[in-house]
Amino acid sequence: MHLALLHDGRPALLRVEGTLGAPVALFFHPFPLHADVWADVLAACAAAGLCAAAFDAPGFGGTPPLGRPLTMDHLAELGACALDTLGAKRASLLGCSMGGYAVMAFVRRFPERVAAVALIATKASADTEEAKKKREQQAQLALERGPAAVTSEMVTKLLSPKPPDDVRRRVEELTRLATAQGIADALRGMALRPDSTPDLPRWRAPTLVIAGEEDQLMPLAEMEKIAAGVPKARLEVIPAGHLPFLEKPDRVVPLLTAHLQVRLRAPTSRP
Repeated sequence: MHLALLHDGRPALLRVEGTLGAPVALFFHPFPLHADVWADVLAACAAAGLCAAAFDAPGFGGTPPLGRPLTMDHLAELGACALDTLGAKRASLLGCSMGGYAVMAFVRRFPERVAAVALIATKASADTEEAKKKREQQAQLALERGPAAVTSEMVTKLLSPKPPDDVRRRVEELTRLATAQGIADALRGMALRPDSTPDLPRWRAPTLVIAGEEDQLMPLAEMEKIAAGVPKARLEVIPAGHLPFLEKPDRVVPLLTAHLQVRLRAPTSRP
């Protein structure tokens, strides 16, 4: 099922699997993909009795671009809007890569609405000046030469050195719904994000951290820092690349559904 969100007068597409009214798990997708990257995980969560939802960030999938930097705070606000649309006071949050940055913004902005957290292939630290410059170069490249000028290079980096052929094809297909403006907006928004490291010790939600052992974009050390910074966080390292839930679903999906089922059904999952 697909629902339309409306935030600040702008539409966004929300994908929902499972029964409305059930405990909610909200997914934030990685760059430069869209909500359908979570399809198998959403289905597994729905089969486990949860209401699993994921929205397309502006400029990706079925959501129009903003035409300005897509900040992580804006994605957090879209997440809150999704919960309002679903009638949920709280939810478990799952984010991969850029989606992880958005989850951290959500926890900072709306801590009372967080029941549990799962972070995949992301980091709490802000961009270095060098990284910001590279993002701006990529943003300009996308606007000048089209989205494929950025996404074609990204596909290889999103996966392990020798990914399954079907996974590579799926990722390539997912990148085709990224717009040039959306890519530029997201890159510029990620460059603006603050350092979330000081926030981590104040997190109270049970947190699962999943890293890809063969991740070409996110060093394991960054995930270890998050796990060390959040009280009682659990770290799992999977033999996969930046998208371990696609490359090793048999390992990752059970971890996620188990974490969500326990946390979302606990008495403390609602205020």
